[in-house]
Amino acid sequence: MEHENEKILNILAKAGFLKNGDPKKILKEKNKDEDIFQTLMRLGVLSEDDILRFFQTVIPQRVWKSTIEEVSVPSHILNAISEEFMRKHKVVPVKYENGKLHVVMLNPLNQTIINELRFRTGANSIVPYVAPLSVIEKALDKLFPVVGDIIEQIEDADVEFEQETEDEPSIDEVIHASEDAPIVKLSKTLIHEAVSAGASDIHIEPFEKKVLVRFRIDGVLRVIHELPIKVKDSLVARYKIMANLDIAEKRKPQDGRIRTKVKGKKVDLRVSTVPTYYGEKVVMRIQEAEKYLNIKLEDLGFEEDDLVKFRRAIWKPWGMILVTGPTGSGKTTTLYSALMERNNPEVNIMTAEDPVEVAIPGINQVQVNEKAGLTFSSALRAFLRQDPDIILVGEIRDKETADIAIRASLTGHLVFSTLHTNDAPTTITRLTDMGIEPFLVGSSLILVVAQRLIRKLCPKCRVPDDTPRDVLVRLGVLRSADEKVTIYKANEKGCEYCNYTGYKGRTAVHEIMEIDDELRKLIIKEGTADEIRELAIKKGMRTLYQSGLLKVRKGITSIKEVERVLMQ
Repeated sequence: MEHENEKILNILAKAGFLKNGDPKKILKEKNKDEDIFQTLMRLGVLSEDDILRFFQTVIPQRVWKSTIEEVSVPSHILNAISEEFMRKHKVVPVKYENGKLHVVMLNPLNQTIINELRFRTGANSIVPYVAPLSVIEKALDKLFPVVGDIIEQIEDADVEFEQETEDEPSIDEVIHASEDAPIVKLSKTLIHEAVSAGASDIHIEPFEKKVLVRFRIDGVLRVIHELPIKVKDSLVARYKIMANLDIAEKRKPQDGRIRTKVKGKKVDLRVSTVPTYYGEKVVMRIQEAEKYLNIKLEDLGFEEDDLVKFRRAIWKPWGMILVTGPTGSGKTTTLYSALMERNNPEVNIMTAEDPVEVAIPGINQVQVNEKAGLTFSSALRAFLRQDPDIILVGEIRDKETADIAIRASLTGHLVFSTLHTNDAPTTITRLTDMGIEPFLVGSSLILVVAQRLIRKLCPKCRVPDDTPRDVLVRLGVLRSADEKVTIYKANEKGCEYCNYTGYKGRTAVHEIMEIDDELRKLIIKEGTADEIRELAIKKGMRTLYQSGLLKVRKGITSIKEVERVLMQ
C-alpha cells in the first residue's frame, strides 16, 4: 500500500499538482487507515477541486457525472457495508445491477478498499468513480439521513396540526402525521443513532417548547437532540404504532416491544410510555440479541477467584442462586451467560420472565402476563410439572413466588432469580422480611451475587491520577505509599474514540457471597445483615467497593467512578 501511495504522489508531482509537497514528508504525516488523498486535503496540499482536476486529467472516464437524486442501492448492499466504513473511507455505493456495484470514492485508485467492498458485498465486480468529498458526504447523508436534515424536511412539510380550538389533534390526524415520510425517517434515525452510539436506552421527553432526546451511554444520560415541539404527537404515535400500542390511549402507561434490524443486527427495543404534564414520555431499552448470545462469563468482569466461585455454583445440581442489584446493573446479562454455559440437550431449562429479554435457542422461555393470570408464581407451579433441571424466575416480587422458588430448589432443581437489594448480605434479610422462614432461606441458598456496572477508562486518552500517594493508601487503593502501581483517571477533555467523555464501555463489579455451613447456621439463627456481612468478609467475600478498588489498581476505572457508583 505504501508503494501505491508513493506512486500516486509521484504522478501528482509529475502532473504539477504537488508544487509545495514533498512525497516522503507527506507519507510520514499520513495516518494509519487514512487514504492518501484525505492526507493531502488534511495537510492543505490539495483542495477538493485540485483532486477532481487531477482525475479529470488522468482517468476522465471515471469521473462521476450523475446526481445525488439518482443514488439507488438495494438494502442487502447497504447492510453488507457499514455506515462507519463508508464515512471513514469516503466511499458510497450509488448503483447495483447485474452483479456490478458502482461506487463513488475520493480515490478510485485505492485497490485495498475496492477489494474490501467486493469481499463484503459479494459483488462480481466493483466499478469505482471519483467525486468531490462534499458530494460523497451529501450522498451518504441521503442514505443515512441525519436528524438535523429530517427536522428541516419536517419544517418544510409543516407536519404541525392545524387546530382552530385548543383540543387535542384527532386520532386520524396523529396517524396521518406519524406515517408522514420525515417522521418515519426520524423515528428510524434516532434508533440507528442510539445503537451506533452504544446506548442502552432512548428517552423521548416532551417539554413546553421542545422535545428532548436523551441517550443513556455507559450508564450516563446525555442530551443528544432538542426537537421542535410540533413533532411531539406524531413521533410518539409512530413509536406506539411500531410497538403495537394503543395510540388512542394517552392517559395510562403502556408497555410494548419493537423488533428491528440495525446494520444487519437484530435489535429489540422494550418500549414504555408514561403520560407527563406536557405529553407522553417514551423510554426504549435497547437489547441486541447477538450481544447476549455471544457473551461468556469471562467477559463479565469477574475477578479470577470470584469466577471460580460463580462457576462452581452454577454447575451444582440443585439450590438457589440470586443475582441482586438495581435496574440496569447487568443482572440479566449475568443470568443469561450462566444459562448459556449450562445450555445443552441433556438439560431442561425453563424461564419465567417479564418480559422475555432475548429468545435463546434450546431454552423454554415463558412471558409473564399478569392480566391473563400468568404470574411468576403460577408459571413456577407449571414448571414443576414439566420435569425441569434449571429454572430461572425473572424476579422474586412476593412471598408466594419466593416460597415456590425455594421449595423448587430444595426438591432437586437449580433455581436462578433476581432481587432488588443493595448488597449480598441484605438479600438474606429481604427474604426473611417477606415472611420466608430463615431455615428455608439457609437450606436453599448456595450463592448470592450483588453487582453494579462502572464505566471503563478510555484506553487511548486516560492519564495518571495525581492524587497524593498517602491519600490513595487511606482510600484503600494502594497497600503502601511506596507501592509501584500507577493509578489512572479520566482525561477531562477526552478524545474522539471515547466521544470526549474520558470513558469507553462498562464492566461489572461483583460482591459474591458463597453460603457455606457457618453462614447457613447464622442465617438459620436469624443473624442480622451486619453479622452476615462480617462473617462473609471473614470468609473471603470482597465487598462491591473493594472490587471497584481492584479495578482502579488494574487501570480499568478511576477512583471518581468507583465513588460515583459504589459506597465504601
